[in-house]
Amino acid sequence: MITAPAPAPTLVAVDPRELRAAFSRFATGVTIVGFEDEDGTHGLTVNAFTSVSLDPPLLLVSIQKSSRSYERLMRSPFSVSVLAGGHSAAARSFASRERTGTPEWDRSSTIPRIAESIGWFECEHYAHHDAGDHTLVIGRVTQFGVAEGSPLLFFSGNLTALG
Repeated sequence: MITAPAPAPTLVAVDPRELRAAFSRFATGVTIVGFEDEDGTHGLTVNAFTSVSLDPPLLLVSIQKSSRSYERLMRSPFSVSVLAGGHSAAARSFASRERTGTPEWDRSSTIPRIAESIGWFECEHYAHHDAGDHTLVIGRVTQFGVAEGSPLLFFSGNLTALG
């Protein structure tokens, strides 16, 4: 039996603001990706974070290429701090271009992370994948830890503590 080829998909113009609003309907946790270089300690608020593999231990964060810390992050080991409900000021400080406020860093390990986070991971770069205006950064977990607490969530453009 001979079948006809499937028709090519029709490309539709997408309004980025409407797409962002649609994506915002998916509640996510909030993290800060931290790293240190010769210029000091830096952080980026990231809600696109997920586990990838247990063997080897891998995670993924999606980093916007236009971030002013992008190039430096790509050259440095990094941490991912899972934020607790009380960390909304920390999340906002690294999400804005103005960088208002300075979150408290925990420096008890190799790579700085946000103090009192409910989970944290230290990572070495494992792989990078181009993804439009972002890069998918795969990190190999070298250390990690957990603490009690409720998470900070991002939903419909707002930060909300769960619980």
